[in-house]
Amino acid sequence: MFMNTGLFEPGKTKTERKFIQQAVKQSQRLDGRKSGESRNVEITFGGEYGSVIVSLGETKVMAQVTCDMGTPTTSRPNEGKLQLFVTLAGVSYLDSVQKTHDKRSLTLNSLLERTFRTSRCVDLESLCVASELHVWCIRVDVNVLNHDGNLYDASTIAVLAALMHFRRPDVTFTDGELRTYTEKERDMIPLLFLHYPVSVTYCIYTSNFQPFVDPTLLEENCADSTIILSFNSYQELCTLNAGGTVPTDVRTIMQCARSAANRCKAMVTFVRKALDLDEQQRLQGSTRKYTGMLGLMAKSSQKLSFRTLMKGEQKQEQQQQHKSEDMEIEAEARPSAKLEECVAENVENDQPAQEEGKSCLKHVPQTYAWMPAAGCRRRLSLNTS
Repeated sequence: MFMNTGLFEPGKTKTERKFIQQAVKQSQRLDGRKSGESRNVEITFGGEYGSVIVSLGETKVMAQVTCDMGTPTTSRPNEGKLQLFVTLAGVSYLDSVQKTHDKRSLTLNSLLERTFRTSRCVDLESLCVASELHVWCIRVDVNVLNHDGNLYDASTIAVLAALMHFRRPDVTFTDGELRTYTEKERDMIPLLFLHYPVSVTYCIYTSNFQPFVDPTLLEENCADSTIILSFNSYQELCTLNAGGTVPTDVRTIMQCARSAANRCKAMVTFVRKALDLDEQQRLQGSTRKYTGMLGLMAKSSQKLSFRTLMKGEQKQEQQQQHKSEDMEIEAEARPSAKLEECVAENVENDQPAQEEGKSCLKHVPQTYAWMPAAGCRRRLSLNTS
């Protein structure tokens, strides 16, 4: 008879849920963060192209990208393939219960496929070598090393960084003969991207309807609803997942979307800066002696921190965000120009302002919040500047 190891997972007992609900009611978190503050992100690149470890607090995810030559599908003969595989073997309390292990693995895998495959972030047509004959098949293996909440955000950052860091060999196809060149013969070729998606996760509780970003494992298991938003560097909405017992209105989703768009844009900039620093080290000849997992875990590997590289830009974004919020509040509080003119005319003519004010209110423009339908293409541009 097996033991239900799910009881040992943080946030599963009634006492823990009650404690978190009381802390959230007072807008307090166990690690001292604010409701809109995220944990620090660290990226470590391996000796091989496409090997990355991402640390989001205590959550650690490793992504490895490999490629192989294969045949295309009949429906898309001019496009390559992008496959993602998730392994949760590093989570100890999920190993004994195979049902919980498989359920979380499939859920994370489907979310990553929606973010990267369905949104078509990689230019798959550039992976075609010969139409209907030879295409590149890109495989991304995601291994969870430690789970302390917000596994989806850490996985999307790891997959994006690994795909941007990956290089494939050059190939020629002449007279029916396929030839693959080595790294010494020709330079490796990076993948082509159409956009760069990154996700942000929010949790909502019944005791406080204010969304909490980047939840830990204890906060995530005690949450009543979860909102996952994926934006690219152009601040366009790629995916939206919302579920739970607490109803979420349009105002809450739009509030999360504005902050998530700025967060995703800053994260893509951070990944690009980290790639530039890694490329400079490779050009200087300071490459790792080890490859694979040893190259990532070695002491010589450099950890690139988000707070260190984005210190100056993060302050500017916060200032711009505060300015935009102040402008929205002033615009809402400021009365209409037509209404002011009508009131002034009524005062001069000694007429009651209420009736004229009602007629003038008909001309005041109304604002509506637009959200994409379920069957439509989910694209939403947010310009906060």
